[in-house]
Amino acid sequence: MTQPLKGRLRQQAWRIFLVQCGLSVTVVVFALLPVALLHDQSYTMAAVFLAAGLILGIALACATRLMRLLDGAHDKIATLTTHDDLTGLPNRRWFFDRLDEEIARATRYGNKLSLVMVDLDHFRQVNDSFGHPLGDLALAEVARLLAANIRTSDVVARYGGEEFMIILPETDAVRAVRAAEKLRVVVEVNDISLEGPEVKVTISCGVADLASIHPERGSLRDALVVAADRAMHRAKKNGRNQVLMHVAEHERQLTLV
Repeated sequence: MTQPLKGRLRQQAWRIFLVQCGLSVTVVVFALLPVALLHDQSYTMAAVFLAAGLILGIALACATRLMRLLDGAHDKIATLTTHDDLTGLPNRRWFFDRLDEEIARATRYGNKLSLVMVDLDHFRQVNDSFGHPLGDLALAEVARLLAANIRTSDVVARYGGEEFMIILPETDAVRAVRAAEKLRVVVEVNDISLEGPEVKVTISCGVADLASIHPERGSLRDALVVAADRAMHRAKKNGRNQVLMHVAEHERQLTLV
């Protein structure tokens, strides 16, 4: 949990506590005031029961508010631990957990499953030319474009640096290549405005599916990630701004229609 978040939660908790104390004291004072002035036992008993009920109600309301505060803090902590702060996308750890789930589901029911690895081309030049703050803006904008142009069943996550991973359930490699090519074109045609200067950013994509990997050692997850990574690096070596598909033990570039 970040220090600013801790400070805000502490302030809100203290505010709730002080409100509860202030209201309780006020109730007690107004309950005892008639007793002190009238000296009537019936008023005394009624005032005590009324004050007890009001204080109980105040305590219940403050406890409910505090529980909502704690629930909100829990949700924020969960978001911070599973999502990337810069892009708002799920992070690497969340991605691996989700990929394990999708692989287990695909192998159990015989479904297809593809993985796309996306890497920004020449991103170091963007940082060197415009500085890291504007480079971060470019990275966040690419993340937004990727997330906005996939199916609701697909998942895009930030893998690390300028790399992203996209999980495509129930999708074979050929369809995944078409989806990756669509993303490549979307990024290429959208000039990214960095608070003034416009930057042309392109991506290289590597595609792999479960049908194309047969690991002798290790897990299916690791083999699938390595296959997509190798295809992506082949795309970068072949000139960047393209999509390559992993096939068996090699990759080949597809002619798309």
